[in-house]
Amino acid sequence: MSALTQLEQIRHTIAAEPDAIAVARTRLTDALAAAKTFPGALRTFRSGSLATKFVNDPVEDGDGGVVMDRRSQPGLGPEGRGELPQHLVEALRRHLRPLLVSQYPSLRIDIMKRGLLLHFGAPLASGEDPTVDLVVALNRIEDDALWIPNLDRNRWDPSHPVKHVTLFTSGWDSLRLSRQYVVRVAKAQVKQFSSPAVCSFNIAALAWECTITAEPLDHSLYRFYDYAATELAQGLTEDPAGISEPIRVVDRQLAVDRFRRTADAIGLAIDAAGDDEKVAELLAAFGVFWKLLPQLEGSSTSAIHQAIATAGPLSVGEAGSLVTGRHASAPLVKPTRSYGARP
Repeated sequence: MSALTQLEQIRHTIAAEPDAIAVARTRLTDALAAAKTFPGALRTFRSGSLATKFVNDPVEDGDGGVVMDRRSQPGLGPEGRGELPQHLVEALRRHLRPLLVSQYPSLRIDIMKRGLLLHFGAPLASGEDPTVDLVVALNRIEDDALWIPNLDRNRWDPSHPVKHVTLFTSGWDSLRLSRQYVVRVAKAQVKQFSSPAVCSFNIAALAWECTITAEPLDHSLYRFYDYAATELAQGLTEDPAGISEPIRVVDRQLAVDRFRRTADAIGLAIDAAGDDEKVAELLAAFGVFWKLLPQLEGSSTSAIHQAIATAGPLSVGEAGSLVTGRHASAPLVKPTRSYGARP
């Protein structure tokens, strides 16, 4: 199979189930409708992967927020008296529960860094049980962005989640689809690692910067990984909305190394068109898409290293060669520290 065919296979494999997306959207809609009735609420908004259509399987949450009328809370925020909304968040939690519990009897609402986290306790047949993250926010006076609380660090942070959605969903239909596919595959690739070096928002921001035309998935992913490696090598990614601080990275050099390795593998796989085994070996190599594509039978060095590092399936085939992935019966070795989460 060509690089395009195998990457499209990944895209289809990670696609969220429509039923799970529908449930997440319904839960978010219900939570926002209830939040809008809270005294002093000015409006609500949707954000995150559901709003941008960057969601993968499994569907984990729906993101949104409620913007408070600062006239009802004059002391809140940097443009008030700097008060944080702990009391307001708790009052909102008490307000929401009786409005939602009849529909969601197992509802549990926790306080989180930015507001509330709603657990519904009603898993789907797939096991997915999407939560809702509800941010409590204030309008900023100087622009159309928001102040959102950071209860963990006792401060307010500037943000513009609504503009992020507008930017990430901008452009003509084929361009939006190309961007969505890139972000979704890149998110899945990062989640293969036990310690992801970058967050999903960073991936989305980089994809928004570099996806300038609609392309086949193999070429658009090569463009993304090459761009991401180059840009992160030079510095942190700026907030697309121009409001927040640059996007923090857990380990920038590690992210650069991983992005560069993936870009190189995709580029070589594109060039290897017609050599199905070579394409598969390049894309399924450890550190690329090794958990998202089946390994070929044989002695791919990278596949063998991954099996040794993780105690994955590894055995000796009929011809005496090492066999990894779906062709292997059981691990022959114990896990080592040679590779781990830092390929």
